[in-house]
Amino acid sequence: MQKIRILHCGDFHFDTPFYGLTTGEAEKRKEDLRETFGRIVSIAKEEKMDILLISGDFFDSEKVTKTTLEYIIKKFGEIPQIRVFISPGNHDPYTYKSYYRLIQWPVNVHIFSPKLEGIWIPELDTCVYGLGFSKNHEKKPLIEGFQPENPYCINIMVAHGEVVSREQSSDYNPISIENIEQSQLDYLALGHKHSFSGINKSGSTYWSYSGNPEGRGFDELGSKGIVLGEIGKGYCNLSFREVCKRRFYEQYIDVQGAATYEEIVERIQTQVVDPDRGRNLYKLILQGALSEGFVLHPAVIAEKLEDVFYFLKIVDDTEEYVDYDQLSDSFSLKGVFVRTMRERLSKAVGPEEKKRLELALKAGLRALRDGEVTLE
Repeated sequence: MQKIRILHCGDFHFDTPFYGLTTGEAEKRKEDLRETFGRIVSIAKEEKMDILLISGDFFDSEKVTKTTLEYIIKKFGEIPQIRVFISPGNHDPYTYKSYYRLIQWPVNVHIFSPKLEGIWIPELDTCVYGLGFSKNHEKKPLIEGFQPENPYCINIMVAHGEVVSREQSSDYNPISIENIEQSQLDYLALGHKHSFSGINKSGSTYWSYSGNPEGRGFDELGSKGIVLGEIGKGYCNLSFREVCKRRFYEQYIDVQGAATYEEIVERIQTQVVDPDRGRNLYKLILQGALSEGFVLHPAVIAEKLEDVFYFLKIVDDTEEYVDYDQLSDSFSLKGVFVRTMRERLSKAVGPEEKKRLELALKAGLRALRDGEVTLE
């Protein structure tokens, strides 16, 4: 059986601004991403891949640094024996002013235009199909009705799009399961979703999203990587491999009853068991009622743990300990406020109104304590 070795990756979003990080932290992440791309190229070379597929959103926007472009070109030049195919996505559509047209790519790199085409590789008995976005939104299914010219050779496609049900619409090249089944492809390498989808099969066609190789924020948590292995006629031996330099993690920390910063730091170190916390990026959400009178400042905790975590964001979701019965009996502004709110809570209609009033009670007490209103 004829088999080919492929590496499928996508959604690098080179030079993404990394919102939520400082300028210095964002620059470090941009270099992390370049390093990870270099590691992927090395894997393709070391494991003797025949084809490298990049399924769109290679760039995050039209703003790409000279450093990034030169690094990408250099790395592609290190694998002249591997055929590289790129399908532009919604963030980096193929237009008259895109870098896909403006720079000289190495001869082993093929950029697909918005017109669907197939590239025949005789020595591999393989045809690689692909197409790119022509603009940021493609509402029509771009591969609907597609079938390969030669069903007897290995047929693969690289594309950017969103897999949807038949009734669903999408602004990002909607691809139905029926479209995949009817394509008669041996493998469909997809980009757009930033998490690995698993290796799926619809009809006789295997397909997957590789996800992105590096998370861009705390909405892209956990392991990130690539798909690689072998494809043949009716044969698939592909698997996911993690390649990310750093992971993003979000974790809730119970600090119920804590009375000091040292106690909170100890709780964090006990509950965060990741041995690589000095390499990864963490958002820790502190929850629970603190000891009476303890006012928490996240910056103090972050400073105490700066030698333990590579990156740490502290979110204060704690509550101040309040004896509502005692406060209700007091002749103070807080007492009047608590009595009024508890009376309204007793008359609340339904759980939604009750939850809203409970949040208002906590926010009001916080405002009376701190002298300012902070709403989350």
